[in-house]
Amino acid sequence: MLKSKARRRIATRAAVAGSLTAGVLLGGVPAIASLITPVDVSYTCAPPAGTGGGTYKLNVELATPIPTPIRSATATVTWYLDQPDTSFLPAPSLLPSSASNKIVAEGDVAVSGVPIAPQPTTKTAIGTATPLTDVGANSPVPLPTMVVTLVPTATGTVGLRPDKFALKIVPSAAGAATATWYTCTPASAEAAAAAITFGVTTGSPAATSPSPSPTPTTTSPSPTSSSPKPTRTVFETVTQSPRRQVTRTPGGGAATGGGGDMGPDARMFLAVGSILVLGAGVGGLMMRRRRPQRG
Repeated sequence: MLKSKARRRIATRAAVAGSLTAGVLLGGVPAIASLITPVDVSYTCAPPAGTGGGTYKLNVELATPIPTPIRSATATVTWYLDQPDTSFLPAPSLLPSSASNKIVAEGDVAVSGVPIAPQPTTKTAIGTATPLTDVGANSPVPLPTMVVTLVPTATGTVGLRPDKFALKIVPSAAGAATATWYTCTPASAEAAAAAITFGVTTGSPAATSPSPSPTPTTTSPSPTSSSPKPTRTVFETVTQSPRRQVTRTPGGGAATGGGGDMGPDARMFLAVGSILVLGAGVGGLMMRRRRPQRG
């Protein structure tokens, strides 16, 4: 009885350990990924006319390039913008959904670090989105995801901080000019909280070395000799092999080497043995179950 309880306790502990291990493996990566959350940044947005607009909280996130950037190669950084449900950036007018109606976002990204020259510098991030449904007046404007590309020229650490952006509309009407709906400027302290850094490693594409130019070769004529060539003499030694001492080999020797094809197949013995072991195990279990009933 004690042995069965101990075995049950060990099996329970093993099952719990296996469940915890599976939970770490399956949920560890999503948990780590969920730690990377957007930062709320206050943007003061105003139309070109200077009337209307206001201050809005936007979710800002700069995504670190994957894989790790290398020197002299293009690195892509994605700038995500999202609007909360409570305080959103409204559309000044109706924007019908169409293949030609596009929402364009152009943002500035402040770049610092030795790998990017010159310093300090500002890169432009651009994103475009086509509304799937009509965007009504005073409705939330779908904000495009912007992308900025960098080409580091050295190894080191690069820092990026989101700055102001402009929201433009490209209408579908032929000949209609692009309209700028908003120009948004962030609060400095909150924009600094959304900044990111990443490293640049070596591994720039190997420079191709110029192929060597072919060297001209000149052939000089071989001199002609009028004297006769010497004759080469080769000596060969021949050794006579001894004569065979046995001229006749008797026959009728013993036949050996029957091989694995002779005799009964070993698989028959293995099958019979396996049946006997299985039968003994089943019989023992049946006898063990009958003992408590007799008592």
